[in-house]
Amino acid sequence: MKPAILSACLMLLFFTIPTSALSPDTSAPTVAGPSDPAEVEEFLDLVMPAALARYNVPGATVAVVDDGRLVVAKGYGYSDIANRTQVNAETTLFRIGSISKLFVWTAVMQLVEEGKIDLDADVNTYLKDMQIPDTYPGQPVTMRHLMTHTAGFEDTALHMTGEDPSDIISIRQYCAENIPVRILPPGAETQYSNYGTTLAAVIVEDVSGMSYDDYLQSRILTPLSMENTSIKEDLPEDLASRLSEGYRYVGSENLISPDYIFVIAPAGSISSTAPDMAKFMIAHLRDGTYENTSILSPETAKLMHSHIFSNDPLVAGMGLGLCEQLYNGRRTIGHAGDTDTFHSLLVLLPEEQTGFFVSSNSPGGGGVRNALFEAFMDHYYPEEQETLPTPDPSDSERLQKYAGTYMESRHNYAGFEKYFTLPSPYDAAVSPEGTLIITKPTGPAEYIEVQPGVFSPADGTRPAGGNVVFHTADDESVEFFALSNIPVFVYDRLPWYMTPFFMEWLKNISEIILATVFLWPLLFIFRHMHGIPEPAIPEPARFARWVAGIAAVVLIAFVSVLLPSIAGDENLINIYMMTEEVPAILITVLTLPVISGVLTIIAAGFAVFAWKDGYWTLPHRVHYTVVTIALVAMLLWVNANNLWVWCL
Repeated sequence: MKPAILSACLMLLFFTIPTSALSPDTSAPTVAGPSDPAEVEEFLDLVMPAALARYNVPGATVAVVDDGRLVVAKGYGYSDIANRTQVNAETTLFRIGSISKLFVWTAVMQLVEEGKIDLDADVNTYLKDMQIPDTYPGQPVTMRHLMTHTAGFEDTALHMTGEDPSDIISIRQYCAENIPVRILPPGAETQYSNYGTTLAAVIVEDVSGMSYDDYLQSRILTPLSMENTSIKEDLPEDLASRLSEGYRYVGSENLISPDYIFVIAPAGSISSTAPDMAKFMIAHLRDGTYENTSILSPETAKLMHSHIFSNDPLVAGMGLGLCEQLYNGRRTIGHAGDTDTFHSLLVLLPEEQTGFFVSSNSPGGGGVRNALFEAFMDHYYPEEQETLPTPDPSDSERLQKYAGTYMESRHNYAGFEKYFTLPSPYDAAVSPEGTLIITKPTGPAEYIEVQPGVFSPADGTRPAGGNVVFHTADDESVEFFALSNIPVFVYDRLPWYMTPFFMEWLKNISEIILATVFLWPLLFIFRHMHGIPEPAIPEPARFARWVAGIAAVVLIAFVSVLLPSIAGDENLINIYMMTEEVPAILITVLTLPVISGVLTIIAAGFAVFAWKDGYWTLPHRVHYTVVTIALVAMLLWVNANNLWVWCL
């Protein structure tokens, strides 16, 4: 199954892949900034082919801009392996994923500049056909919240993608029918949201009176002469013929892989060329102006680029739609973009009037863009790195406050998809040497504290994602950690009873206990076979065992057989995720816990009477009570994973 989730500003690959150790040595700058086309091309020729080979990527396109001009636009590798078609930066289109969001935010700022949108007004003021629920009375969602990803929406991929352009519903219908749960009050912390961006595009439509596609074309693409750029999934024939194929590396070869079809087009559907993206970058670097055309006033552009929100003072923040990074002492703003096969990055250095865009055509492109970012910054804007402090074993006890299990907050909270899209946990433990060992999905890594609550990789690498920063509450308890250069993700600390380890333990132990109900019929058969008379028990006691036994068998079948079967059925899950249809088998299977829940309530009542009226012998009463407790525990596991029919 393809997880239908666009990535955020800077992917977690920044956290897990130390690309600096894999890139060619480009650290010695030959010029102050990327101003010489020949030198820049030489630099790219050193970095890009090596990165493509390292990450098994067929092709990529790059553009570098400086001081209001395109310095270099160049393609590398192949856009079509079978036909040996090489990437031509001038003509080959790549899908830019979530970088598309920057066009939405630019459109919003145009309307802010015209006085048609107030950044701090309730978005319901502008919505004509729908309303965002008032989950937190007196705390409405505003455009500022949407632009900084602080609206507090849960992340959901439900109905976000399709299999064919003809299946796409309007963004207006999508937003009205798929309002996500608000899990945090607005402005509390970042929760990256494709829905929030798509909702902003609907507001652009309602305020401007134009479709978003038409607005984008007439107010941004045409003024900037971006003639090789389109948001349409069903591209015009001329552009479609020049769109790079997407690939997936399988075994030892790259195979063509059909890409997502996005219902949330404003959040991720733009296809473009490197020179076209250079025009967009120059317009932002030049305070809204490209050549003789202005799409924003200088004051509006500066506001859009300014620091607006951060999850912690030591973590890079959000501008109005643009993500900050601090690397080598330089502030960058931009956005990353990811579809299933294309992976892109747009980086601007406003003070230096420099920027670059890169896009690759397979999943390894995440590593390619990281390698280029680090090499670019180290080559043109190097900074001498400080020596890591020596760990002190005596700090081990103090560092225990950071130990625990953490999970990325960007996931579904209320729907059935939570069960199969929940992120992997991160476990932090303190070593005897006074370092922190963070076990990530890719394995353990050691970190050294460089200042209170801030940890750097002990191996000396400097991943673009930055340091690990732990955020503490007023009572000094740790609430979450974030990466210092990734402003849109936080990793919440889980209470012990919500850790994956405990939940798995709860499920397994409960399942073992519930399986003991099979002893009841076995004992009956044993007595019958050996002529042992049945003990005299009241009829309610016999009924009590039937109730608890049926509840247990239903839950065992649900957890051990039916749930793994439906979760592993890629076609079934894709139908559920991509269409309005809810498969009947899903409804049927997720109704079983409801039946067990009703029976468990009855069984719990019988457990009380078993002790009050003296059903069975003491060991049998204890066993029945333990089974009832296991039923409740298993239903708690079901509830934690949203495995109820009403969560569909």
